[in-house]
Amino acid sequence: MTAIWCILQESFTIYTIVIGLLISIAGMVFVHHFLALPKISGIKPRIFIYPFYLLWQVYIADFSVIKTIFSNPHVEIVKIKTKLTNNALRLVLANSISLVPGSLSLDLNEDEITVLWLGEKSKLPDSAEGVDEIIKGKLERALLKSQKN
Repeated sequence: MTAIWCILQESFTIYTIVIGLLISIAGMVFVHHFLALPKISGIKPRIFIYPFYLLWQVYIADFSVIKTIFSNPHVEIVKIKTKLTNNALRLVLANSISLVPGSLSLDLNEDEITVLWLGEKSKLPDSAEGVDEIIKGKLERALLKSQKN
């Protein structure tokens, strides 16, 4: 926060750095005191790689959705099950599904996510497991690696 303060002030003098540190400390105290956030546990540090992986998956999905829209689109609401046991990672998965083009998370209930999904009619899987794999497969596998057992 101090670095951002210095950049916004366009100055890296001692005075600006001290003021930035004081503002940063006041912000941390405020957040700690007024926002009683639960501690997140059960996640490996590997989770910091996930945003870059997610960006790559969003980029790839863009082309797939463009192709689907111009071919034979099919919209459906499906319920998918997740193997994730950590609530924070379930939330990350649901939000990741919403970020990826062609899918939108509607509800997260324990280990089940309701998703509005856009797929190609000609390439619809025969089973619910096939739809699960298309929607959450790679994202869930990446998050499973970040989950502590």
